[in-house]
Amino acid sequence: MKSLFYPLVEIRLILYAILGLVSEVLFTAIMDLIAPKFLQSWHAKSLVQSEGSQENEIARDSKAMGYTFLWMIPIYMLLVFIEPVSQLLLTWPWFLRGLVYLIFFWIAEYITGALIKKITGYCPWDYSYSRFSVHGYIRWDYAPVWFSFSLFVEWISAKFILLAPAIKEIFFG
Repeated sequence: MKSLFYPLVEIRLILYAILGLVSEVLFTAIMDLIAPKFLQSWHAKSLVQSEGSQENEIARDSKAMGYTFLWMIPIYMLLVFIEPVSQLLLTWPWFLRGLVYLIFFWIAEYITGALIKKITGYCPWDYSYSRFSVHGYIRWDYAPVWFSFSLFVEWISAKFILLAPAIKEIFFG
């Protein structure tokens, strides 16, 4: 029986985790700079004390600090599933491939958000304040971000497949 994945999937799982975490930290740092109160949706607390306030509040500053959660490591490892899907969609136009990936990303974001909330009592990302939110787990207005990121992941997955043997050789001989 033919495997769904190319050899050395365990190395690429680590690469996808790193890619996801770095992307998320960059995204949250940029959003923190341009969107007031963005961190409120991430249950993240700033160490900045607001002027005139006795207690720490979520406050923006010019540090552009990005955030992520340990929960995201296994979630970003799920990106490995883009490899077999991209092989199935190889002949499709890029726009349709992006739409298919977008739907998969939304499903994964919704399910993992609901599971984390069931386990911990809250979802690390809480979009319930947004009118574009679906139960606080996904946001329709993030479609361009997920669409673009999914096509980037499709592109870089081919690079990860080629890079995995070299990483194995360097680190594991």
